[in-house]
Amino acid sequence: MSVATIGRSALAEKARAAPVARVTLLGAIAAIVGGIILVSGLMSRRPERTWWAYHANFMFWSGLAQGMVVFAAILKLAKGHWGGVLIRFAEAAVAFTTVSVVLFVGLIIGRVYIFTWIHEPRPDVGWWLVSKWFFLRNGVVLALLSWLSWRFVRRDVAPDVRELATNEAVDRKEDAPAISRDAAILILAYAFGYSLLAFDLIMSLAQKWVSNLFGAFYFMGSFLAALMLLAVLGIWLRRAMGLDGIYTSRQQHDLGKLCFGFTVFWAYLMWSQFLVIWYGNLPEETYFIFYRLYGAWRPVGTAVFLLVFLIPFVGLLGVKPKKFAPTMIGFALASLVGIWLERYLEVVPSINQGAGPAIGLPEIGVALFFGGLFFLSWAWFAGRYPIISPRLAANALEREHH
Repeated sequence: MSVATIGRSALAEKARAAPVARVTLLGAIAAIVGGIILVSGLMSRRPERTWWAYHANFMFWSGLAQGMVVFAAILKLAKGHWGGVLIRFAEAAVAFTTVSVVLFVGLIIGRVYIFTWIHEPRPDVGWWLVSKWFFLRNGVVLALLSWLSWRFVRRDVAPDVRELATNEAVDRKEDAPAISRDAAILILAYAFGYSLLAFDLIMSLAQKWVSNLFGAFYFMGSFLAALMLLAVLGIWLRRAMGLDGIYTSRQQHDLGKLCFGFTVFWAYLMWSQFLVIWYGNLPEETYFIFYRLYGAWRPVGTAVFLLVFLIPFVGLLGVKPKKFAPTMIGFALASLVGIWLERYLEVVPSINQGAGPAIGLPEIGVALFFGGLFFLSWAWFAGRYPIISPRLAANALEREHH
């Protein structure tokens, strides 16, 4: 099917063809298996390792899901018409932002195993690290971002829902000013809110370590993970939904360029943070870096650098690796594993009393649990809303054709 022959009615049919059953089954299996491992770990004699894995996975999956919705908001605000097919794949992650608010309760339950300042009070920061105020403000941030995300997505989805219900085409620009306004508010809230979450939920674990850049490093790393997962989803859904000629190699190439660009930006932020700490050579700053780059943690730190930067950077330099589905998927999955290891590296060394890394059944099981919930929530959204926007996809294909 060529671009020129794809009509609005065909796009409307594809919008109803999301592989909900397959994604639900995948998510349910992962969540059940992971949940069994999670509960077994929490009921064991040493539940702390499972709680550490829970915290690292919470930071990874929550940031990834929110980053996907923010990518959709950026497309709307920047008038990225090329992403008209992809945008709903990204917006479907909004369902997990609500799940994240519920999962945050787990951090409250396991707080004595995770947050070191509960046992070792830090008078240098005074009232900021007080349990009630700490969990209240971070819970409010997550809830507010989820609400802003749903407000943006519902407004953007509404015309498509009406089109599929009435079989009457709607204007692409319908409610555009309000959608752009909601997108702008969400992007700003994401930058501020996830900076605060990074400072509170990760940086506070390390005694006396402070980095003003860490908030941006965290939320941009989450955004990179969102792009990489979206690249995998786009290629898989093209096959599962029969989107040849709709999700085109040109769109895949454009997304691949973003993946490459933000891989470089991740390295830039990492180097900017490292260089200042290295040049200042202050013990209260250098210990955080050296502890993760030398000794028992060095293999994990090296793996993060290779998987998040070096391998995707070299692999995605050319045009062909971005357009060729197997290579694009391979480099995207490598980056996702690297960013997951990065979250583990940021969290666990600060709270495991000097022990080395231990990545085994508890860590993999908790990752399966969170990943399963993510895909279950994605499938829930896809089963209730059009997973392709006929108006936005038609516009993207028309522009690409001309």
